[in-house]
Amino acid sequence: MRLPRNQLLPVVLALLTATAIQGLAQSSDENEIRKADAAWSHAVESKDLDKSVSFYAADASVLPFNAPIANGKEQIRQLWSQLMSKPGFALSFTPTKIVVSKSRDMAYEIGTFDLKLNDAQGNPINTLGKDVVVWRNEPNHEWKAVADTFNTDK
Repeated sequence: MRLPRNQLLPVVLALLTATAIQGLAQSSDENEIRKADAAWSHAVESKDLDKSVSFYAADASVLPFNAPIANGKEQIRQLWSQLMSKPGFALSFTPTKIVVSKSRDMAYEIGTFDLKLNDAQGNPINTLGKDVVVWRNEPNHEWKAVADTFNTDK
């Protein structure tokens, strides 16, 4: 079926408008994730355990380096509590790339982190690494981390 020329322009304009709106919505979602990420990193830097864990969904999993997987908020809380209690603990992280799905229900983030801990003699050690976080847009339209994995560059 061919559309007459006078009907083709409105169809093309409608498709372009829909594509532009979807792109703006995905950009808005990316901005929301970036804001959440900045608040999450600040909570971790402040050693605010409750706030740090609040960025995870109830069914989230964390896959840390050199440790077993932590499933659910209670195990994630224990993982963060142990990490934050280590001497010299300081951690910051930043996303370098965020991709939001076309359906806007999931996203993934690739980023970097800077972890500081003291060694057995009390000397500070700086560890750089990378991470991947999978985000889910919850029914209340709040983005929550559902999978979080990180490892060192060395």
